[in-house]
Amino acid sequence: MSDLKLTPSLLSMLERIERHSGTLLMLAVTASGGQDGKLNKLRGAGYVVKCDHPSVIEGAWPAEALAITEAGRTALAKHRAETTEKKGQRSGDKRVIFRRDGERYIVFLGDDRIGFVRRADNGTWNHVDTTMAHSGYAKTRERAGQLLRRRYERMVREGVI
Repeated sequence: MSDLKLTPSLLSMLERIERHSGTLLMLAVTASGGQDGKLNKLRGAGYVVKCDHPSVIEGAWPAEALAITEAGRTALAKHRAETTEKKGQRSGDKRVIFRRDGERYIVFLGDDRIGFVRRADNGTWNHVDTTMAHSGYAKTRERAGQLLRRRYERMVREGVI
C-alpha cells in the first residue's frame, strides 16, 4: 500500500466516494484545478478504481464510475483514527479559568485552584501560586495564567503537590 498523504481535497474526494457505498459517477474535469489530478493520485495509491456502471455513456462528457478499494477504506480509517487520537489528546487538556474576586482573579485549572493574578500599578500582571512560594510579573493576564499553569504542572510532576 502506498503512503499517499491525504490532503484535505483528496480526503474529501475519498470520503465522497466512500459515502456512495456502491459506485460514484464522476465527470473527469481536466481543466486546471480540476479533479483529474486528484483522481490520478488516488488511483496511483490504489485507493480508488474505475468500475463498470450501466449509466456511463461514451460521449462528449467523459464520465467515470469510481469505487473505493480496501486500501482506500484502510487509509481513510487510519486517517480518522489519527484525527480522533489528536482530538482526544486536546480534550484532555484543561483550560486556565479566571474568576474575579474583588481586585484580583483567582486562577483555576479545571477544578484545581492554582493561584491568583492581579493588576499592578505599572500595568503588568502579578501572579502568585497557591503555595505562595512563587510570584512574578507578566504583560497580560493570559500569560500570567500560562506561567501559573506551567509551574503547577511541574510541581505535580515532581510530586510536590
